[in-house]
Amino acid sequence: MKKRILYQLLADEFTKFGDKFEKIAHNEVNGMYCYKRTTSDGLTYYEVFKAPKAKDEDGNIYRHYPSTAQFGYGTALCIRGDEKQTQDKIAWYMSNGFEHGRYGIL
Repeated sequence: MKKRILYQLLADEFTKFGDKFEKIAHNEVNGMYCYKRTTSDGLTYYEVFKAPKAKDEDGNIYRHYPSTAQFGYGTALCIRGDEKQTQDKIAWYMSNGFEHGRYGIL
């Protein structure tokens, strides 16, 4: 019998709501992830998050992509744009996580 998983496991690439998600960074030390999200209209967003934990039916812990309700500062951010400031912001959160305050404000 196949194990039932409540949330989608993190994968390098997946599709959800017609959008393509591609993992572009993972910091194993602080557990931060960054996925590039491309909408069906061609818009690009970057989603930076600390992956929430869940348990499968056997009690094994796994990390998953945050649900829509889990987005917000301290858990997951959606960053839009392709300019240098966007890339700097992503790099800052990937290095520092959410524990050190908001980007540029310490």
